[in-house]
Amino acid sequence: MLYRGISDESYELISSLGRKTGENTGGDVSTLERSLMTEFRRLTVPLLVNPPRTDFEWLFLAQHYGLPTRLLDWSTNPLVALYFAAAEGDTTDGAFIHVQTAVTDQYELFDPSTAQFTVEHRAKPMGLFALQPHQGTVIFVRPRYSDARYLNQKSVFACPADPFTPLRIPGISTITIPAKWKPEIRKRLRVLGISTSHIYPGLAGAASEIKSLMFNPVASGQARMITLKVDLRLDFA
Repeated sequence: MLYRGISDESYELISSLGRKTGENTGGDVSTLERSLMTEFRRLTVPLLVNPPRTDFEWLFLAQHYGLPTRLLDWSTNPLVALYFAAAEGDTTDGAFIHVQTAVTDQYELFDPSTAQFTVEHRAKPMGLFALQPHQGTVIFVRPRYSDARYLNQKSVFACPADPFTPLRIPGISTITIPAKWKPEIRKRLRVLGISTSHIYPGLAGAASEIKSLMFNPVASGQARMITLKVDLRLDFA
């Protein structure tokens, strides 16, 4: 079973790459996609101890660090999906989505548009994207490339052949997460160890969690700060 959480239930299952670029690319996203990934590789290779080996692995990494790609994030952990459904937008209903579908980690057999590799395509780095118009619908892939975010988020990625068309997956189910429940859901997830610093391990995730829990309530007037000796406590009205 795979799970996905979105903070606004009105959002369709469409990739970040296809969501806002259709009119400006004339429906052909392969050139933009190739340029984004080529530049991402150029800038990040010096920073990586073990760089990705395949186009799919580069897409996994780029997606998790915010670069628009054709991928959509899913998880095998329902609590991770619930985190994303409740993480923000406390005035907007979120959605918890789940579906039973096949997942593969043998992504060497496919290009990012779901076709099988050939010797010719292996010899043309990033040329795989040009095959997009001739592919099927979607493939779900589990990364073998090691990254702390993949591990903590129990990541699986949906890779659609057409990044402009919302996914229509047989058997998919959606549960509305009412906006008023989001703060309580976040609180209970933290007790279970599912928080921003877990979802985004590292300095940025830790700082974001501290800001959300201790600074934002004071800055917004939702809480006032009380200092007792060396302890910081927030007193919510």
